[in-house]
Formats: sequence, C-alpha cells, structure tokens
Amino acid sequence: MNTMLKNLIRPGMIFIPFVLGALFPDVGKLSFLIRWLLIVMFYMVCLQIKIRNLKPQKWHWYLLLANLGIGLGGYYLFHFAGNEQLALAAFFVGITPTANAAPVVMAFLNGRVAYVVSGFVITNLGVSLSLVGLLPLVTGNTSMGFVADIVKSLLLIIGLPALLALITRRFFPDSTQWPGKCKTFSLFLWSCTLFIIAGEAFTFLESNPHVSPMIIAEIALVSMCICILNFWLGGFLVPHRIKRESSQLLGQKNTTFTLYLALTFVNPLIAMGPIFYVFWHNVWNALQMFLYDRHRNQRALPLHVKIRVRTAGQRRRRLKMLRRKRSHAI
Repeated sequence: MNTMLKNLIRPGMIFIPFVLGALFPDVGKLSFLIRWLLIVMFYMVCLQIKIRNLKPQKWHWYLLLANLGIGLGGYYLFHFAGNEQLALAAFFVGITPTANAAPVVMAFLNGRVAYVVSGFVITNLGVSLSLVGLLPLVTGNTSMGFVADIVKSLLLIIGLPALLALITRRFFPDSTQWPGKCKTFSLFLWSCTLFIIAGEAFTFLESNPHVSPMIIAEIALVSMCICILNFWLGGFLVPHRIKRESSQLLGQKNTTFTLYLALTFVNPLIAMGPIFYVFWHNVWNALQMFLYDRHRNQRALPLHVKIRVRTAGQRRRRLKMLRRKRSHAI
C-alpha cells in the first residue's frame, strides 16, 4: 500500500495549486509566464534525448494516427451534437502527445524504455506539426495571421528548448544528468503552471456567470472517458509484446503543452480538460505501479509462503496427499 500511496502523490498534487488558484484568482494575470515555464520544462526533457538511440517502428506511426484520430473524433462527436465547449475540450485532451514521464514509468515497470522514448519524440513532433492545420480548423479562425501565431508559438515552446538543449549538450556533455538532479525543481514549475492556469480559469468563470458549473463536471467526465480509451486503444493496436509500452505512449499525456495552447487560442474553461486528464492518467499510473510492485514481491516470496489454500475442497485434497506421502514413507 505504501507504493500506491507514494505514486498517488503526484495526482493529488494537482488539487493544491487548483485550490490556491481558486483562493487567489488574481494570479491568472501572470499567464504570460506559462510559455516560459513550459519552455524550461521542455528544455529539461530535451537534455535527456539522444537522437542516435531513437529507433522508430511502424507501430509508432499507428499510435500517432490514433492520437490525432481521438482528438478529431472527440471534437466532431460533440460538435455535431451541438456542444462546442465539450467539442473543444475533447479535442485538446485527445490531441495531446505523449508525456516526457512515460519512459520513466515504463522503466519502473521494466518495459522497453527505448521504444517509449522514440514514441515520445514522434508523437510530440507529429502532433505539433499537425496542429498548424488542425487548430484553425477547430477554432474556425483560418486567417493567415492566426496560422502565423500558431507557428510562432510552436517554434517558441518546441523549437527553442530543443535548440538550446542541443547547444548545451555540445558544450556541457554532463548536462544529460541535470534533469535527474532537478526533479523537485521540475515539479515546482509544473505546480506553478497549474496554479496560474487555475487562477485564470476561476477568473474566467467569475467574469462569465452564464457558464454553468455543470460544464466543468462534463469536461471532467469527457476527460476520464478519453483517458480510458487512450490506454485501452494503445494496447489494442499493437502486438502483445509491446502492449504495455504502447498503452503508456497513447495514455500518458504531455498535458502542459495543450494547456498552454488552449489558454492561448481558446479560453481557460477549455484548458480544464487537460487539467482533469493530469489526475486521471496519474491515478492509472499509480494503480499499475502498485499492481506491478505487488506482483514482483509475490514472485520473490519463498515457495512455502506462496502456497495458498483457497477452498475447503483444496484443503481436503492437500491433506489426503500428505497422508499418502506419510503412508508411503512408513
């Protein structure tokens, strides 16, 4: 149980900045800092990626198509139902690429880490490029100025940290170890980002009283359903040998990325979708880590401890077998 409680700390952590954002909604005025917080976090991720270790497989491309399909499918499902807010929330949740923490979780589960790292790079690059065309489509703004803003934002939050990471590793080879030493700092940046987003979301709700609180519950439910679909579909599309890794690739999301895009190009209410997804995918991670750890500990038990008699019938049969052995011994 200690392992599960430990792994539930991170999903529980979203409530602290969320509550603080509700208490101090004026912090939303610092929303201009979100892109720079995101740049620093992605820079730390890029420091760990070694291009020569990337080995793309055809299954990565299937997962990328699924990633895009879930985002577009979720959008059009609610769009044709006449609920544009849920449609946009479903899009930004479904289109989110793989999280940088997915390889970390897979390492704990003793899976194929290199496969997950390759998938992380492919989904993040593929989704980023596709958003240049998809964001104007779902927002209804197809002007060249809007498209240019999207390209500029993506280059800033993806291209800039990647370039800085390459330069840093060129002159400081040991910089690949920095992210491991700064985990607490990265968690602090992540919490600050959620704090600012929560403040902006509550400010938006206060200034738009016509928005029903029920829409937040609906967004949370849609986010949960997409999370379940992602983890299931990721394992369904691939061979059994990489089922767990592919499930993690499609299920664990880089929510900070789409949080920023939702805030920049739509509104804080839509950003609630990725915020709820942070909770759902981390709850699943905590559960599967706990189950894996329990299974591993059971396998490590001595043979006499592993034996469990579960029914009265099994108990009687075992007693008969022991009596026969004793009679033969005599």
